[in-house]
Amino acid sequence: MTDPNSLDQNLLQATLHSIHHGIVLFEPGGQIIFTNNFAEQLLGFGAGEWRDSSISCMFLEDDCEIFLPNIIKLTREKGRFEGEALLRDRKNREFFAYITTFLYQSGAQDIIIAAIQDIGTLKTLQRELMETQRVRSMAKVVDQMAHHIRNPIAAIGGFAARLLRKGLDERDKQLYQEIIYQEASRLDKLMRNLADFTTLPLPALAHDNFEQLLNRALNMIPEPLKAAASEWDTPPAEELRSLSAFMDVEFMARGLATVITNALESGDPTVGVTIQVTAIEDRIHFSVSDNGCGIKPDDLPLVFDPLFTTKNEHVGLGLTISQRIINDHDGTIKVESTVGEGTTVTMEIPIERRRSIRVRRL
Repeated sequence: MTDPNSLDQNLLQATLHSIHHGIVLFEPGGQIIFTNNFAEQLLGFGAGEWRDSSISCMFLEDDCEIFLPNIIKLTREKGRFEGEALLRDRKNREFFAYITTFLYQSGAQDIIIAAIQDIGTLKTLQRELMETQRVRSMAKVVDQMAHHIRNPIAAIGGFAARLLRKGLDERDKQLYQEIIYQEASRLDKLMRNLADFTTLPLPALAHDNFEQLLNRALNMIPEPLKAAASEWDTPPAEELRSLSAFMDVEFMARGLATVITNALESGDPTVGVTIQVTAIEDRIHFSVSDNGCGIKPDDLPLVFDPLFTTKNEHVGLGLTISQRIINDHDGTIKVESTVGEGTTVTMEIPIERRRSIRVRRL
């Protein structure tokens, strides 16, 4: 039987070259000492061109400062690392990869072995699945909207038919015309809200602070409605400025404005509104509370349903859009309410969409 320890280097290299994953061996300082054929293809190296190259050549510039040193540190301390990374080849083509590293110790020398798998196709499938879920969400709204659209259409048709009757007195004519106008306006709002919801794009993320977010949200609310609040309790501006997150501030402001508007319209003429923002670990929690009449327990599970409202004159999608915006930020939104005491809507989103290993040195 052949002794595995006697296998020569050529056979070991041939074995590594036969693997259908990128294999890169490098020193803890970054110097590449070997790549297999698949890694050369993946990274755009010609035969032997990896010589005198550093492992940093396959990482994005930002990741060379924190992410790569963290990978090396974890590998040396724990013997292994695995996770996703956005890499680049020699032509600066970016691709998603799954990296697994191992530590090999040969006497006084440490060598890090990195196995690299291109997961670009998997990421594409994930994005397509997310888009499918978004389409299903929109389909649910469209289905419910179709049901609600029938009501004003039926009313318009019915009262238009009555207007055609002979001998109708002027008072009835005026009444029917007013009803037709009201239902047509309601139908128009329904259709505009539907278009609004179905054309809402994915957020364009950037770092913004919560002072900007709150100011933009408040600017979206009519002044008379804001003036109706008997009391406003908001965090100091400097505190809001110190809290930031990776978000689309325009979208988030729209979602927050809807929540604040609901609080101002909570049914109490002396309503007070309290806004709180807190950083808890790697997420920002922000809430809007009112001391209004509250939501009935039977209605509470329905607050995120499309077109649910307890206000006869309202036809907006309300919290449905807010929920959609928060979900698109990988966040959550929940509503807690007690009849006669008020309602609190709490939202939370991640501070940083990137994993902590990419943004904080270990």
